[in-house]
Amino acid sequence: MTTKQRFITALLGALAWIIIDQLTKALFKQILTPGEVVPLFAGSVLVLPIYNHGAFLSLGAGMSDTTRNLVFIYGVLAILAGLFWWLGRSSRLRRIDVIAMACILGGGLSNLLDRSIYHGQVFDFLNIGIGRLRTGVFNLADVGIMLGVALLLFSGKRRGPTLPGSATA
Repeated sequence: MTTKQRFITALLGALAWIIIDQLTKALFKQILTPGEVVPLFAGSVLVLPIYNHGAFLSLGAGMSDTTRNLVFIYGVLAILAGLFWWLGRSSRLRRIDVIAMACILGGGLSNLLDRSIYHGQVFDFLNIGIGRLRTGVFNLADVGIMLGVALLLFSGKRRGPTLPGSATA
């Protein structure tokens, strides 16, 4: 892929994740009341509205406001800028790598949008599990980020190790 193709693919993919995430958040904010829990699929999926100060699955929610802002706003911006830089600089990226970056960029930007609107919080509404074995509450931006990371790991695994001085695509 050319640099232009990589950027267009990543930007369109990221925009799709942002739109889907923000639309689902808007929908569930409209139809759910605070404290309401809606079980789906015999309770294996719970839909419940919460505002989360932390990151994925409430990680870091107990941090001070200053530390949380440094990590979840400026740290995330640095990571997203690094991905964007990698997207423009690496001619070795395959289509799956670009799609993975689009997922991470879209999810990260959508959660950053929430943080800017909701005073450092992110709107989450999904919880999955069986019985007492459950995830934390998350949103579709989190799904995009995790999917992107999984795709990058899968892509790297399929590519195999690269020896120093070898030329691989």
